[in-house]
Amino acid sequence: MTFGRIAVKAMVTAAVATALMGAGQAVAAGAGEPLDSYAGAGAWAYSHGTNGAVAIADTDGDSHAVYTLYDRKSSTGLRLDNHDGNGSTKYSGMDTTNYVRKVTACLNIQLNPDRCGLDDRPNDDR
Repeated sequence: MTFGRIAVKAMVTAAVATALMGAGQAVAAGAGEPLDSYAGAGAWAYSHGTNGAVAIADTDGDSHAVYTLYDRKSSTGLRLDNHDGNGSTKYSGMDTTNYVRKVTACLNIQLNPDRCGLDDRPNDDR
């Protein structure tokens, strides 16, 4: 084998390895970044770790239920309610392949418009 053929094989091997590393990163983009949203002092929605589940915590004894609006990788417009009162947390089912991509915490204000916090999405620097 000549030096030229060895160099070409080395370059092709390096190019394939680089392409495979990039493909793995593209698949996991957005998974694994902590997502947090707050609605005043009463609601905290979050998804941490692998972003396989979302949680909604009631953090204030204000008589308002709380909920989160959230999106997953391949499903949008989901809602998880927590009516259990101050100090309680509800969790969605775990699905690391259809991971959570957005969370929004909301207070359920009876007979008035609900108050929601800001969305948190991957790569939004929040």
